[in-house]
Amino acid sequence: MKAILLLPLLLAALPAVAQNTINVTGDAEVKVAPDQVILNLGVEVHSKLLEEARKENDRRIRAVRATAARMGIADKDVQTDFIQLGIQYNNDGITPSYYYTRKSIVLTLHEVDKMEEVLAAAVDAGATHIHGVEFQTTKMREYRDQARVMAVKAAGEKARDMASAAGMRVVGGPVSIVAAQYGGGSWYGSGWWGGNRGTMAQNSFVNASGDAGGPQGTVALGRISVTASVSMQFNLQ
Repeated sequence: MKAILLLPLLLAALPAVAQNTINVTGDAEVKVAPDQVILNLGVEVHSKLLEEARKENDRRIRAVRATAARMGIADKDVQTDFIQLGIQYNNDGITPSYYYTRKSIVLTLHEVDKMEEVLAAAVDAGATHIHGVEFQTTKMREYRDQARVMAVKAAGEKARDMASAAGMRVVGGPVSIVAAQYGGGSWYGSGWWGGNRGTMAQNSFVNASGDAGGPQGTVALGRISVTASVSMQFNLQ
């Protein structure tokens, strides 16, 4: 009886055998043509009188909105994004030099080939700044799902290749998925701080190759990259 009781104790005292594992990251990218463009435009007016600056800014904003309506942009695709009133002082920091008013307006275009035409018309109507141009796809979820599947497959292939190079092999499927990250779209521009965007630079998911803008335009829309990254762990033998 004592010998039978001692056996489990001896087994418990033996050191555990460490499980060989490998951690890998799989990355994938899907390139697609943009089917939506977000234009962030600004109107800035300076005047010695605040009332004049405010009225002129309002007039220009109304003109830009009217131009957008004439070009077939629906009200739901027009949004005021930033409003600011301020005073610029002389070097003494006391005497006002002028008043300024700033407003930005965001236009969502579902016809990407009209981008240059809309930008030119908006500037003619009174816009003083082009803060940014963002290319998007309205099928982001679909392409992210596709990229995620590709990233998982890439992680598995990487794990098997690395294990083989080390004289080992992957056993079974993944034992954990640590993280998943996604990205997509492209953004060009900078602007006043505030609103939805603030000051931004071109993001890391941009691929500006291609000639989707056509031979008549000066902007090539190219392709945007939808990306996914997953980290996975596998057992090895």
